[in-house]
Amino acid sequence: MKSSFTGRVILIYGGVLLVVISMTFLFSYMGTVRGLRSQLKETNFALLNQINQKLELSFKQTEKDLLQLTNELEFVYFMNNVYKDDAQRYANFYGLDSKLGTFMNRNLQFSSIYIYSHVSGDILTQQNYISNDGTEDQWLTQYLNMDGYFKWLPTHQITDGMSLEDVVTLIRSYPALSKPGFRTGLLAVNMKESVLYQMIQDIYQEGNKGQTFVIDQQGHVVTHNDKSKLHSSLKDMPYLKNVLTGPDAGSFSIKPEQEKQMVFYTTSTYTGWKIVSIVPEDQMYRPLTVTRNLLLAFSVLIFAIALIILFYVSRRTFRPMDALIGKLSGKYRPVQAGRFDGTPNKGLSYLDDVIDQMFLDREGLEQQVRDGKPMLKWRTVMDILTGYRTVYSAVIPHLEFTGVRLYPEWFVVCTAEFSKEGGIPPRDETLYAYALCNVAEEIIYRENAGVAIDLGGCRVVILLSFSEGDEAQNHLRAATLLEHVLDVMSKQIGLVVTAGVGRCYRELCNVPRSYEESKVALRYKMVTGPQTVISIEDLQPLQNQDFYQFTQRIDRILEALKQADRDKLQVLVQDVFSSAVNNNAPPELIKQLSFELVMRAMQLIDSIGIDVNEIQAEIGTAHEVIQKSDNWRQAEELVSTLLLRLLGAIEDRRMQRGKNDTIDQILIYIRQHYQDSDLSLDKLADEFHLNPAYISRQFKEHAEGNFIDYLIEIRINAAKELLKDKTVRIYDVSEAVGYTNSRSFMRSFKKYTGLTPTEYRERFL
Repeated sequence: MKSSFTGRVILIYGGVLLVVISMTFLFSYMGTVRGLRSQLKETNFALLNQINQKLELSFKQTEKDLLQLTNELEFVYFMNNVYKDDAQRYANFYGLDSKLGTFMNRNLQFSSIYIYSHVSGDILTQQNYISNDGTEDQWLTQYLNMDGYFKWLPTHQITDGMSLEDVVTLIRSYPALSKPGFRTGLLAVNMKESVLYQMIQDIYQEGNKGQTFVIDQQGHVVTHNDKSKLHSSLKDMPYLKNVLTGPDAGSFSIKPEQEKQMVFYTTSTYTGWKIVSIVPEDQMYRPLTVTRNLLLAFSVLIFAIALIILFYVSRRTFRPMDALIGKLSGKYRPVQAGRFDGTPNKGLSYLDDVIDQMFLDREGLEQQVRDGKPMLKWRTVMDILTGYRTVYSAVIPHLEFTGVRLYPEWFVVCTAEFSKEGGIPPRDETLYAYALCNVAEEIIYRENAGVAIDLGGCRVVILLSFSEGDEAQNHLRAATLLEHVLDVMSKQIGLVVTAGVGRCYRELCNVPRSYEESKVALRYKMVTGPQTVISIEDLQPLQNQDFYQFTQRIDRILEALKQADRDKLQVLVQDVFSSAVNNNAPPELIKQLSFELVMRAMQLIDSIGIDVNEIQAEIGTAHEVIQKSDNWRQAEELVSTLLLRLLGAIEDRRMQRGKNDTIDQILIYIRQHYQDSDLSLDKLADEFHLNPAYISRQFKEHAEGNFIDYLIEIRINAAKELLKDKTVRIYDVSEAVGYTNSRSFMRSFKKYTGLTPTEYRERFL
């Protein structure tokens, strides 16, 4: 047989072993090298997306601040070039310059801001004023008829009066949603190209040999590490044609000279810019190359060991059997043992370094994710509060990732507002809000679950969740926890915190309702005073049929307060309390009536521009006395005293302001012509030969309201009188008071009175 048995065994055994080794190497390569290749690409895309998100977040916040700036009265005067005289013009320039300085201090990444009025042709910056005859800075005018409401310009040059600088510019139309032909001006904020490039470079670690730049949809350079390419277009470069004409994001390989490179790009949905990253393939795939070579070396080593086993160990193992077979066949020949030397690869130590570097890169990415957790936490909670996320099972993974714990049911929302004696500087608001959120979460997590986030403007929202109990129990628990939070903040930090508590709901989808209720409750701070927990359960009007007639009387009391009619005010207050007692109203209704009257009176005082801070302490005392009062006469006396105090404030304001004969004539004209459907500020301006903006400003100053509200009030009061005659149709009432559309009349009537015209007529009759 000539050792045929041993040869076949070695052949089969060796073949199986070699197949196993080959498959092991193949699967190791696929699982390691391909996985690393995919992760490296995902890492590059993640970095681009992080750059995109960082730029979009900064740009959108800037646009939001710009829109808020356009609401300022000084801004409106400048854009429309409406001034009474030069003194008002210069005062308006000074006020607007101050607000521009505030805007720039809040957005340090921007170098300058330009406001262009197409009406006057003037330009105002945070540094100087350029009249319409200064042609060197009139570059904004070419964008007056641009498509869309805003536009981000790629890098271009402007002068600051001393030198040229490369900037990226956001241009915004005014009015905000105006089309070409209807615009009165433009806003422009400039960011230095070097600042924009540094924002991008901050994302990358040191030692990055690639290049990252930004181009717009036409290929013009927005920012680039090679400054010589600024103010140029790269659309003719072959690989950038793929970027400009391809999908919104992608990657491909190029070989411009001797070295292969990988191109990654993504598109900003906000600006339309293309963010492009070019990475040399040897830098990108160096870990892959080393890993592949090490796998090959390891595979060769395994093959060498296998051959030793095959030609040495196997022959020694099967020699007795081979000798037996040889004897049986009479032709025994000794098996000569083969020898194969395999030497290990010396590059294994380098593999350790590569793997360590991979773990470091992964830790870097994880750190970036951790840094973004606060924003993810804020965004997720806001989505719950606004009703965007309503399914617990879908939202809980996001909350757990950010370290937030919520039970699947029983939710209560609280809105807290904080202040400090002497006021809080804007730069410290975030710090105090952070402290309040930390204290609230620490107290909540002792026995329950919840989360607190900063709303801005010295406000914090707290979402609590309970694992057991019912609506009443959990609502009481939430109020108790908040009282503890308020006490800690007052003693340890010196903050005065007032909190409004919404109702408790079982389902997550009802959290927006509790949030709105908490904001309504917080409004009663004007009545309860600061450093209190205000529950919506204690403030909602009782379900009593007689409460409607009392609210109607409240309207008449507020009208007497607004007119500063002291005698009429006292008579009406006495009348409403006497009527409540004569109708056997329960004590809770009388207290609620007192709360409602005081709160609405304070809102009236605030709406006409009178500072209510000096009266806050008295209102807090009033709330406590009303709450503890068992005698309705005590409540009546206290409410009457407070209303007379507010009436005195109105009288003092009117004495300081003086009389305005023109506004008096306009008020008489409105009362005589409110039936005219075309009555408007423009018509009043034509009638009295004045500017509409001037009438609006003087109307608010001397009539303590705006023209539209006053006109609606006159028409609705006239409609109430007409509705007393049940023979008059609703449509005829609508036309009689100046409405050409009965739907608009019914909508205004219900908003003003809380009832439809038909419901009002039925209740009156």
